[in-house]
Amino acid sequence: MKNVAIEARLFSFLNEYACGHDLYWFPLTRLKKDISVIAYDIDEIYKNGEICLLEKVFRQCGISVVNTFQTDICEYFENDSIFDLLREKDSDGFVFPRTVETFYFDDTEKWMVYVSHEGTISFTGGEIVQAAKAIIPSKYIY
Repeated sequence: MKNVAIEARLFSFLNEYACGHDLYWFPLTRLKKDISVIAYDIDEIYKNGEICLLEKVFRQCGISVVNTFQTDICEYFENDSIFDLLREKDSDGFVFPRTVETFYFDDTEKWMVYVSHEGTISFTGGEIVQAAKAIIPSKYIY
């Protein structure tokens, strides 16, 4: 589904904060402005069977439904369950950490999560960053 208004707001945010001129943030920690952000090795989190850590971060922040923007196809999806997305599988295993350059957010605009195909997950926004720091062990920090 295309949502021109959402896409325009996301591009505006990326242009304001990103250091580069494209949609590719690796791993969302190189920002022009001082905003809360932390990145983790999502491949290791999945490899160690600790998806529950990610679920706990979202639950603590009251996040269950997300909007998704996949930059590789410039496609926007609304009202997906983050818990279903985290545990979605294909024949090779879990899909979520392999999602290509995808942003997750909701209508509050208080947080954003970015997953890159290099195996990172980045959280930005005060509350979600604090929750991630409290829940996800530092051994996973990217």
